[in-house]
Amino acid sequence: MFFRDIPFLRLTLPLCAGVIMAEYLHGITLAAAFAAVITLTLMAVRLLHAGYRSDILFGVCLILFMMTAGYLLRTWEYSRLSDLGSDRHEVTIRLSGYPDRGNSGWSLKARIVSVRSGDTVTAPRGSILLWFLGDTIPSAWKPGDMAIVNLRPMRVKNNGNPCEFNYRRYLEGQGIRYMAFFRASDIRAYVPGTGRTVRERSLIAAHGMIEVFRRAGLEGEALGLITALTIGDKELLDRERLTSFSRSGAMHIMAVSGLHVGMISMALSWLLFFVRGRLKKFRALIIIPALWGFAFITGLTPSVLRATIMFTFLQAGSILNRPAAGMNNLLASAFIITAVHPSVIFEAGFQLSYLAVAFIIAFYTPLYRLLKFRNRVADYLWQMTAVSLVAQAGTLALSVSLFNIFPLLFLLTNIVVIPVSFVVLILALLLLASSPVPALASFFAMLLDRLAGFTLGFTGMVSSAEHGVVTGIGMSAAETIMMTLTSALLLAALLRTARVTLRPFLVAVALLLACNAIKTAQEMHRERLITYNIRGDRLKVRQHGRLLLVPSSAGGIPSEVQKHACTRGLKIRIIEPG
Repeated sequence: MFFRDIPFLRLTLPLCAGVIMAEYLHGITLAAAFAAVITLTLMAVRLLHAGYRSDILFGVCLILFMMTAGYLLRTWEYSRLSDLGSDRHEVTIRLSGYPDRGNSGWSLKARIVSVRSGDTVTAPRGSILLWFLGDTIPSAWKPGDMAIVNLRPMRVKNNGNPCEFNYRRYLEGQGIRYMAFFRASDIRAYVPGTGRTVRERSLIAAHGMIEVFRRAGLEGEALGLITALTIGDKELLDRERLTSFSRSGAMHIMAVSGLHVGMISMALSWLLFFVRGRLKKFRALIIIPALWGFAFITGLTPSVLRATIMFTFLQAGSILNRPAAGMNNLLASAFIITAVHPSVIFEAGFQLSYLAVAFIIAFYTPLYRLLKFRNRVADYLWQMTAVSLVAQAGTLALSVSLFNIFPLLFLLTNIVVIPVSFVVLILALLLLASSPVPALASFFAMLLDRLAGFTLGFTGMVSSAEHGVVTGIGMSAAETIMMTLTSALLLAALLRTARVTLRPFLVAVALLLACNAIKTAQEMHRERLITYNIRGDRLKVRQHGRLLLVPSSAGGIPSEVQKHACTRGLKIRIIEPG
């Protein structure tokens, strides 16, 4: 039934399974290629047979082929990056973005054009993460500019701490295997870019939006918030503000992704309300280019691209008269993105975006229909509540696993902040459109400044509420998967979607408890000395069963220790040395 209603289910899930398999199972590339050829041959033969549509063999071969394809695509993606060695080279680079301000300098990503070592010049594949050691970096540097720099590449490595974020895999997914430090004296030449790519022009356009906001009169925290809400750049906001958004459950509005693209899609649908009947298809034909235009002016970031492709498929469903195939369109977009960029499935943004949208497609309508309000304000509040509930249910386990906190007041925050962010986004676009008329742009800037002040004050108040956040919690990967599945099965049973009973939910709960019991049993019998690598220093901590004995000389509990303790369900005790 699921394969008939959602045909991309049998393509996307095996493809993702193959990508995951490549991450943990190495050395079977030849066997995988052989299996892909065999399964593809069998499918071709069965396609010539009249009864292939009901053939189990064809379905099994299709699933195996997609798994091997995922394995091979991920293996190729990893192997295509070149090795640079550890010697000092003269490297020609092309900037991939604007420099970002860090604690001890500036970071920037660049594509490697060529490497000169003596009289030998090579053109390796891949990019490099650079750190400029200095207080200032040339402000004229833009995406697409070229530079020749003396560098000593260092292979990116994780710190080796238990349960840490896999930074190496994250960067390799972006084509980065090496990092390097340089100073102004290491720069041999600099050439402004010519013939910039669409991506580079998009980043310049996004950066130009900030200057338009400044000229209109926005500054300080208001400018930082408007910039974060429109293009996802949080550099102008301090750490305390970001923490307050995280604790209030509103951090997702600063990640320009599915929420913002959905807002644009909804706003355009309202504006084009008069396009009805047979002309309804033209509404989607107008909305799709507009969404890609929004993606361009916001920098064509990976999260925006994912969301734009996702909503393009959803809009395409109305063109093809298949509005009910939302889940299939969602999986189709995930299939294309994964096939082009396999390692994207390991990115938190990809996982959070697709989980939230999948739960909204599956459960929003049945939940919304449970209550009927004649009052428009009450009905609108119920819509916001229903969307927030199902989206939070889908991302709950993963959010806890990633951030180790759960904001209890997320519902209150979302009911207020999501509508405000929608208005902010529309006003920001109107400000951009009216920028040739300074008086009108200043008016929109004044409105944005007031809304930004309200949003900052509201999130600050919610984040400071006593007992408003549950901290010190976490989940293992297995628990995260089972908790997400449990949430989906519970909603399906309670809302009576897909004719699911409570029995699968109870089985999932039992498996979730089993995962937790296994984790607890593993930690109860551990006696070891753990060395944490923390910003260049080493901290030795003794694990005694489910207890971590942290020396008081550590100056508090480092975040690396807290992350490990939350994920594995350990308790922390501060002890005196000796």
